[in-house]
Amino acid sequence: MKKEELIDALRSVKIDLPDLDIDKLSLYAQKLKEWNERMNLTSIVEEEDVFLKHFYDSLLPCALTDFNNKSIADIGSGAGFPGMVMALAYPSAKVTLIDATKKKFLFLEEIKESLGLDNVFFHVGRVEDMKEERESFDIVTSRGFASMNVFLEVASPLAKVHGEVIAMKGKNGKEEMKEAIDALKILGLRYGKRIETIMPNSGDVRMNFLFNKYKNTPVKYPREWAKIIKHPL
Repeated sequence: MKKEELIDALRSVKIDLPDLDIDKLSLYAQKLKEWNERMNLTSIVEEEDVFLKHFYDSLLPCALTDFNNKSIADIGSGAGFPGMVMALAYPSAKVTLIDATKKKFLFLEEIKESLGLDNVFFHVGRVEDMKEERESFDIVTSRGFASMNVFLEVASPLAKVHGEVIAMKGKNGKEEMKEAIDALKILGLRYGKRIETIMPNSGDVRMNFLFNKYKNTPVKYPREWAKIIKHPL
């Protein structure tokens, strides 16, 4: 995807982002390629691929809900997807990027400074250890972090009551959804809606699921990571 095509591609799936700065995204793509020579951030580094597979993909959940003036948590941010891109698209949002790999934040700090994103915040550490931030975010999301039931267990405690959790999935999203039914009931979540998108050029499928949090998550969740993985809800 050429950078000039991004806005029209988003509008074709009913996403209108008047504040999205394409030049800043180009700078992001440039720095991603430079840093990737020093640090393994992603296998996708050419600008047209970055615009399609990272930037466009990161913004697809914007069709599900309004991110303006919301506090957003992005679990397992890696090189900043989707959280850093959402922060650029929504200057009024406050976005916290969460990752356990400390060295990745050296890259993210440079992106934040270079793009002038004063609405981006960082949490270095494991998401299941975020006790003080419990039930403090309007929206919690992630891309490629874990299976859906595992993601929901660590995401739901961070979301406010009446907040939202968004799972970004690929072609196996429906199967993962079926396996997460019990987790929804336990964690105080209700299924809201799903948007399915065919990626331009590749034909790959993206499924983005929105869940509404209708009650407090029981205090026993999230469990320790080893237990979450060994015995998913």
